[in-house]
Amino acid sequence: MANQNNPVDPDEQEIDLRVYIQILKKRRAFIGAITLLAVLASAIVSFFILQPVYEARTVLLVSQAAEKLQTTSQGNSPDSIINNLSRIPVPTMNTYIGQLKSDALMLRVIEHMGLAEYGYTPRGLNGQVKVTNDKDSYLLDIAVNNKDPQLARDIANTLSQEFIASITERNQEVMNRSVVFLEEQMEAVRRELASAESQAERERLQGTLNLLSEGITRTQIARSFDLGSTSLAVVSPAMSAVRVKPDAKMNIAIAFLLGLMASVALALLLEFLDNTIKTTDDIARHLELPVMGMIPDANGRAGNYYYGSD
Repeated sequence: MANQNNPVDPDEQEIDLRVYIQILKKRRAFIGAITLLAVLASAIVSFFILQPVYEARTVLLVSQAAEKLQTTSQGNSPDSIINNLSRIPVPTMNTYIGQLKSDALMLRVIEHMGLAEYGYTPRGLNGQVKVTNDKDSYLLDIAVNNKDPQLARDIANTLSQEFIASITERNQEVMNRSVVFLEEQMEAVRRELASAESQAERERLQGTLNLLSEGITRTQIARSFDLGSTSLAVVSPAMSAVRVKPDAKMNIAIAFLLGLMASVALALLLEFLDNTIKTTDDIARHLELPVMGMIPDANGRAGNYYYGSD
């Protein structure tokens, strides 16, 4: 029996890797054009449309000096309660981060720098500030992003200064409330002492009165501490701002990859949607008919004759 090209079942056809390579070679101009357009569009957007964003950084060191001022006595005795009232509160690192990101602190910065007239709000400014703390570290890294490099640097420095000042003010407010409470307790103890009948009761009340007086003294001393400057120090103020966005090189690289992937996928899609007859393989694939022969080009550019018989 003569040679015959058997029809190919498309459902059972195994696509060779060489078929994909041939398709990519065939449509290489299309793929290159799409990829080049994606790269050019990314470059235009990165360099001429997107506004640059600058970042300024400042670093705060949280010292342990404030912790040494605390008393560690515990319990429900009058002495323990008075010690707890008169001690300086020391926040954790997470508490410091929360305070740095608070709207109250952002409002202080806006008022100090006069940013309200430029449309700044505490929530909007908060979105430009990022505070991080490395594990097992007492360093607070404050990063401020802004389209103006000078403004980014000024906000970072002002934020650290206002934060240190707010820590001192908050400490003084807590100590003031403690002094008022202890003075009220002293007044109540004095009234009890004046009406006490037994000697043991008077001695007990007098001891309590002495503890309250001592607590008031310790609290007033604690109130006089500049806790902000004592527990926090600026170890690296913001000196300048660097451009962080947009990253033109990264954007162009991503656009190149996405453009290449999209163009290859589109080229393959167009190829497999194209059901026109161009080669003898297309006849066997689409029409499921054997190829009997091929008429050469009139200019003689075609190859040899190919025959088949049924």
